[in-house]
Amino acid sequence: MQCTPVTGGANNLGVKIEAGGQTWFLKCFEATHLNTRQKQLNEFMFSQAIYNAGTLATPKPIAINATHNVSLFEYIAGSKVEQATSSAITAAISFVKSINSSAPKQALNIASESADSLLGFADIVKNRLAKFSHTRLDNAQLYCELQLTLNNIRDRYNTVTQEIPTHWTKKIDQNVVSPSDFGFHNAISRDNQFYFIDFEYAGMDTAWKLFADFFSQPAVPVDIAYANKFLSLAIFQPLKLNPQDTLKVFELTLLKWCLIMLNEFLPDVQARRIFSWNISCINEQKRMLDNVQRAQLHKCNAYFKEIPLKVMGLSETLREIT
Repeated sequence: MQCTPVTGGANNLGVKIEAGGQTWFLKCFEATHLNTRQKQLNEFMFSQAIYNAGTLATPKPIAINATHNVSLFEYIAGSKVEQATSSAITAAISFVKSINSSAPKQALNIASESADSLLGFADIVKNRLAKFSHTRLDNAQLYCELQLTLNNIRDRYNTVTQEIPTHWTKKIDQNVVSPSDFGFHNAISRDNQFYFIDFEYAGMDTAWKLFADFFSQPAVPVDIAYANKFLSLAIFQPLKLNPQDTLKVFELTLLKWCLIMLNEFLPDVQARRIFSWNISCINEQKRMLDNVQRAQLHKCNAYFKEIPLKVMGLSETLREIT
């Protein structure tokens, strides 16, 4: 048996296992986090549900050991998806259609951070902002830069939520099967085929969140020009019928992703990052964390500046199709 570390994971360790002419992927979860067991079980259950229902654009789930925080999957010998090309978008749409036409919805959990009302999208941003209220850093300059960024996000959040329609408090359907953290950062390309992975947060969700998250994902950005292709799916009909709500939800989701990019400043996320790096030297851990924090802050600021253009692009698309 040969075991080879697979690099690239932000929260977990990956190991390629080869034995008897076969290859598997072993996913090792960080054991100290409170939600580790829940995320591991949810991912495996979701993977089984969609794979057994006929969705083959994902690695086959093979075994799970919750006691030791490991799951075993088919190994896909492919490469990272670096760009959201037209063929990649087509594959993503096909994946969404497949899991929504075949997966047994009654067997799935509610997806992570799934808002059961449109107001819930505002609450998600508010709650994420609150997590930074007690953040402290040894580096005074970096702390000041972080606070400036958070203030900019908070100001824009206050502007967006200044006038919330009364119907935003009404319940919305969580009737869409969603990978949740859906994007090409969680995809593998092999022989012009695309395989989607990492379903720790997956489950039943709203069409609003699935759409907004996909077009907000910063790791492998998707051009908003492709929004019309997604909106052609029947599950996204509510978004076309309520374009102003769609724009507001999209902007709130963009702000949410600004805050997600700053997760490295939160202690619980820092622990998962350090686990995934597999580095034992404490000084090296601190150096890497400082570098990552600075890089993420820079990415966040650049992403924040692009928000008006992204919202304007979706606005134009909605005008054309409604």
